[in-house]
Amino acid sequence: MPSLKDFAHILRENVPLAHLTSMKVGGPARYLFEPRNDGELVSLVDALRRDRIPFRILGGGTNVIAPDDGLPGAVVRLAGEFARLDFEGPLVTAGAAAALPRFVGECARKGLAGAEGLVGIPGTVGGALVMNSGGRWGTIGSIVDSVRVLDAEVAPRTLAAREIIFDYRHSSLKGSIVLSAVFRMNESDPQSVQAAAARILNAKRAAQDLAAASAGCIFKNPPGGTSAGALIDRAGLKGLRQGAAMVSDVHANFIVNTGGAAARDVLALAQLVKSRVLEAFDVDLEFEVELW
Repeated sequence: MPSLKDFAHILRENVPLAHLTSMKVGGPARYLFEPRNDGELVSLVDALRRDRIPFRILGGGTNVIAPDDGLPGAVVRLAGEFARLDFEGPLVTAGAAAALPRFVGECARKGLAGAEGLVGIPGTVGGALVMNSGGRWGTIGSIVDSVRVLDAEVAPRTLAAREIIFDYRHSSLKGSIVLSAVFRMNESDPQSVQAAAARILNAKRAAQDLAAASAGCIFKNPPGGTSAGALIDRAGLKGLRQGAAMVSDVHANFIVNTGGAAARDVLALAQLVKSRVLEAFDVDLEFEVELW
């Protein structure tokens, strides 16, 4: 039976979560493990469960607000072989730790259409699958052929696309540890796919604060067709501040860290926005970001 001391080669201690998340907030994780292959991950999860050490899986940290006090347990971030991309005709196998922008870019360069709607979205393939990342130009769930996960017995298992539910900002993969996925693409002309990706990226840059330190959209769009950003904008909340956290003046559903914000600033501002929208429009916004 492995113990935590057997994982010293993939362990760092007291790592600030602000260094691992796109919002740039969060205190230290007591343990940060970065397993590089299936064997290391399975052994690590077995050891953590046996020692009753709580743990969370962290991808690119782009949809997470980490607490100022940090986490007393463990954070597991996949590395090594989990970042691989393999191409075979129209099929692309991507490890869960593969950067989503790299996946989108490589597909476009090889003339594989289907992922260009995901351009400009940060994070990892695994994280994108769990929350079914995407938007008006398409979602990642629409191109999935199969996904490999660790099951309840901590054994790798492959799920066909038909076994997975993909909804708005959610999938039935939530709560699982995603290892990799196979995507079925459409073979096309590289120049046309790259041009389509460029057009979509330009449209996103014009409407979203992509360069700022943020966690992307803070709230899900409510039912009924009106976006959360439009409601926040109509409530006059662009530019509203709490400490160094600010409602973006580019996209009202982004809260940005203007420099030195704490998680408590971001959360206080988000709650204020939520209450103002509820008061103005009787709409109770639901968080899209994960609050750790």
